[in-house]
Amino acid sequence: MLETDASPLHGGLFLDLDGTLADSLTALKNVYYSFLASFGASGDEVEFQRLNGPPLGEIIERLRMAHKLPGTPADLLQKYSAMVSQAQQSVRPAAGAHELLAHARACGLKIAVVTSSPKLSAQRWLAFGGLADEIDDVVGGDEVNAGKPAAEPYVRALRRLNCSAALSHAVEDSRIGAMSAVAAGLKTWALAPPNNRAGWPGQVAFIERLTDLLGRISAC
Repeated sequence: MLETDASPLHGGLFLDLDGTLADSLTALKNVYYSFLASFGASGDEVEFQRLNGPPLGEIIERLRMAHKLPGTPADLLQKYSAMVSQAQQSVRPAAGAHELLAHARACGLKIAVVTSSPKLSAQRWLAFGGLADEIDDVVGGDEVNAGKPAAEPYVRALRRLNCSAALSHAVEDSRIGAMSAVAAGLKTWALAPPNNRAGWPGQVAFIERLTDLLGRISAC
């Protein structure tokens, strides 16, 4: 079982950013299609869904190979990242985000965002969305050696906040993200509608909205 310390002290709530804490999937989908269109390439819903979760560097490499995009990986990543940053300026917190964070704080939980996005980008959005003061830490995709679905992002977050995996909860909206949280030993909640519940790790519990967790995460 993965733990962060010989005697961890805290329970925690660890949330993915895009599509979970931030209502950003539509904006990111527009970025995906626009990015490919700028090279005369076409995307599709299936590919977009498969790219929901991994670090941006991995997303770019997959797109570069699949669509034979010109340019270096670094240049492509810079372009895509700039488009994502621009799109995030209009993204609002997901419904129930403020309520869930306030509930977690009242229950004494540590709170972190665990995202495949760069840390600075996530921090900027949290400030824009008015959530920065509710978050104890951010683990970005640019801080880890192995991104989601590997356990490292969540293991790193647990260690930083001195939390026990057994006392902590993760909230994800992608199968890849859920695999990461499950591998790190957290109780994992999948934010997914009833028609999107096939192929997830067997250990996850499903919710349809963030407020479904009120009263179901660590009790006060």
